[in-house]
Amino acid sequence: MRNLKNSLRAVTEVSATRKVIAVGALSLVTAFGAAIPAGAAASNAPTQTARVSLASHVAKKVTKITHVAFKGSYTGTMALLWSSTGVQATSVVGHGTGTYAANTMSGLGGGSAANTCDPFTGSGSLTGSSGLKLSVVSSSKTQACAVNSAAPTPVTVNGVAKIVSGTGKFKGASGTLSFKGSFSIQKTTAGSSENDSFTATLSGVVTIKTITTVK
Repeated sequence: MRNLKNSLRAVTEVSATRKVIAVGALSLVTAFGAAIPAGAAASNAPTQTARVSLASHVAKKVTKITHVAFKGSYTGTMALLWSSTGVQATSVVGHGTGTYAANTMSGLGGGSAANTCDPFTGSGSLTGSSGLKLSVVSSSKTQACAVNSAAPTPVTVNGVAKIVSGTGKFKGASGTLSFKGSFSIQKTTAGSSENDSFTATLSGVVTIKTITTVK
């Protein structure tokens, strides 16, 4: 009888122990169950951080605007070809000094020769280690005016040239330059040509737009 009681007591104690273990395990699961999703989120955190880091290193384009005062003075020779309707400057070449070493001037142009003062158009460039490409703006401000009504006579020119593009330190350039100059013509007979010396100066503000990539 005593043995039977001892056996029943042992079974009861084992059962109670198992219940305690089960309750303890359940308590642990309950207590730490919420930490599992948090742990999962923590494991994803580096990926999210990596995405933010990647986004912060995306290359950006930065635009910088610089204004440069231009001054140039040149002397050279221009070739003129006369016709019944006007005159063409088939070649203009000069040398001197210009901002950012734009020390060589070249171009061409033309206009009518009906009056003492006539408008003209043309194109040109100021070149060197840096340079500008120019287009003469056709307007009432761009004129060639002869001192006398008949050749030979001195001629003065005044006008505005639009900056089309630039190279070297003038890369990305825009703006306008004012110019003035003088030369003397020898004749105005249709079909005749001549080479005349000239002087010219140009001045104005060049706007330079520079775009750089920053990582």
